[in-house]
Amino acid sequence: MLSGMRSLAAGTVLLTALVAGCDDGGAAPGTDSPAPAPATGNPGLDPTSTAPERQPHSLVLTATGDARIDSFSYVLDGRATHGESVRLPWRQAVEVPADGERHEWSLTVKYQDGEVELVAVLNGQRLTTGRGSGSGTVSVNGSVEG
Repeated sequence: MLSGMRSLAAGTVLLTALVAGCDDGGAAPGTDSPAPAPATGNPGLDPTSTAPERQPHSLVLTATGDARIDSFSYVLDGRATHGESVRLPWRQAVEVPADGERHEWSLTVKYQDGEVELVAVLNGQRLTTGRGSGSGTVSVNGSVEG
């Protein structure tokens, strides 16, 4: 009988230790303990924010036709890129910052002996078109909200 009481006492001590190890730090029964604060790698960013990050806009400039291109230039916010003697069709994607500011752009092509068509597309929507025939210069330009 003494052996059975020792087993019962040992079991009670073990059960008490297990229950004590499950203590939730004083939270009332049936309530969840508070969630820990989220860890952040960058203190300036809120990891709980659901606002999507603004992605840059895609301005696609194209030139098609059968003319001979002597030179071209495209400009975004005063920064020009120049090229010479390209074959048509020609295409260039330009990244426009999504910053809420107005951004000025242009495309100018000098051509000879044929027809050329310039098209500007922003995020998949046509902005403008320009055409030329024979020899000369054709350009398109505009501005977009970033």
